Formats: sequence, C-alpha cells, structure tokens
Amino acid sequence: MNPPSRRARIRIDDVAKLAGVSPATVSRVMSGSRPVSAGVRDRVLAAALRFDYKPSQLARNLRRGQADTVGVLVADIENPHFSAMVRAIEEALYERGTRVLLCDTAEDTQRQAACLEVMEAERVMGVVISPTADGDGDAAISHLIDLGVPVVAFDRPVKDPRADAVIADSFAAIARGAQLLVDSGRRHIGFIGGNELIWTAAERLSGYQSTVAEAGLEPIMAVGDFTVEGGRLATERLVADNPDLDGLVVANNQMTIGALQALRAGQIALPEQVGVVAFDDPPWARLLTPSLTTLAQPLREMSRAAVDRLFLRMADRELPPERICFECRLEIRESSRGLSQRIGG
Repeated sequence: MNPPSRRARIRIDDVAKLAGVSPATVSRVMSGSRPVSAGVRDRVLAAALRFDYKPSQLARNLRRGQADTVGVLVADIENPHFSAMVRAIEEALYERGTRVLLCDTAEDTQRQAACLEVMEAERVMGVVISPTADGDGDAAISHLIDLGVPVVAFDRPVKDPRADAVIADSFAAIARGAQLLVDSGRRHIGFIGGNELIWTAAERLSGYQSTVAEAGLEPIMAVGDFTVEGGRLATERLVADNPDLDGLVVANNQMTIGALQALRAGQIALPEQVGVVAFDDPPWARLLTPSLTTLAQPLREMSRAAVDRLFLRMADRELPPERICFECRLEIRESSRGLSQRIGG
C-alpha cells in the first residue's frame, strides 16, 4: 500500500489497513491505553512511521471527554514565590506529557470562580490551586470536586476535606526564625505579617506569637498584606512606635523588600541596630549587604509532590485525602548576627 500524498490528510484507517489491524487497535497502540502484543505494536508503529502519522490530540480529547491539561491557579503571579511554583509544576507536568492551563486569581474570589469555570469547560484532568484569602471561593472548588476533577491545594489548604494539600510548616518556620533573634540577645522583636484570613499568614503570626510569649517578650506586630508597599508602611509604623526595636521577622519575600526599604530610609543599620529574618529565600537574599537570613521553602520538592499526588488521585479516586507538610530550611546569614557579635566585633 502506497502512502497517501503529502497533501492528503493521513487518517487512522490508512495506518490500520497497512498494519492489517482495526482502527481501534491503532488507537490503543498510539495512546498506550491498553496492552497489545509486541508483534501488533511493531506493525502499527512501522505503519505510522511510514505515513508520518500523528494522532489528533483534539480528537483524542473529544473521544474521552478530557484534555491532557492540568489547571494551575495561583493567588498572585507577580509574587516570585508563586512564579517559582508554577515553573516547577510545569516542569514536572511536562515530563509526564501534560500541559498547563494557568490562571492568576489576584486574590479575588470572583476571579477564582471564573477561572474554575474555565477549567471545567476545558475538561482539565485535575487542578492545583493556591486558593484566595477569604475562603469564599471554596464552593466553586467543591463543585469541581463534585464533577470528579481531582484538586490538590498548594501553599494553602482548602476547606473541602476531599482535596489533598501540599504545604510548608509555616508555624514552625517562623517560630524558629523568631527564636534565632531571641537567642541572639534581642528583646524587642517585631513582626510584619499578612492578612490573617490567609491560612499561611495566620500560621506565621501564630508561630511568632508563640515564640515571643515563651521568651517573655511583648509582641510587636503590624500587617503588610504580603505586598512590597504594605511591608514598607508596616515597618515604618513599627519603627516609629517602637524606638527600641532591635529585631524584625517578615512573613514573605515581597514585604521583606518594603521592610528593607523602610529600614534603609530610616538609616537603621542591619544587624547592628535591627536583626532581620525573612520568610522565603529569593536569589537576591544572599547578594545583599548584609546578606539576608531566610526561611526557605523547598518549592521544587513541594511542586513535584503536588503533581505526584494529583496523578495518584487521578489513578485512584478512592484514595483518602492527604496533607503533605514540608519543613522550611533556616538559612543563617549576616542580617541576624547577634548583639554579642555586634559588641565584640
């Protein structure tokens, strides 16, 4: 049998006739959906190679009612934390031959609901989501799960108990960072946090409060809304209201930028006057002078865990939900150097 001309559309029937099998067998071989004998598989692949046949992805999706795509929803794509997460998830999905449909919800519940409607319409295989702050969008997430779409929450859990979650132990991380400042001899340690409606913000605040209470210190707190400008304004307030401030724990990378701007504008030296520990470990943290002590989330490992869990869930919808929690690394650098080190040179 001669191959059709290059202008003719190659059909699955052409491959089937050349291989001496049914079109259904060709489909099974090309999709890998069911095992076939080695001889049949070799004949089909040889025929497909001769015709340069590539099955239509759209046709395959329509037949099985699902796309080879995973939806990824993040709360703020401009935040390097989420952009790094997306890149790692996309790499893990690419290795599995799966594409990403990305949506940025900008911490807006209505926008999240609209994105989830898109995921439903596109018939995605599953969804990885960092949900909005207020939790009002949980009904839309539950609706997706009701339709049989697996959901893995990333960074922040969702209320629906059927969803898996991959998170960092924010409480323990912030507690460890605050304790580092306590152990360095600092006694007026402030905290710049996010909106307490966000699960991670509440966890980090609790970690700080627990540590300073155990040390017998007064809490010094301000909200920076997880933004650069919010971090700057919150730090300015803390410095103005607390002239003895000698330590600062900042609950995310964006607010850290604002906090450092405020400290520099106030000509407050690090760590001679104020020691700083920041959540997240952006590449620029080690390039600063002094270099920045950070609490680093293992984003690549977390992202791969989220993808692995999603595929396990797609393979077995009866699996009990799981919350996978990762420990953060404390990267000790110059900005948290102790008071004794300061005095002693």
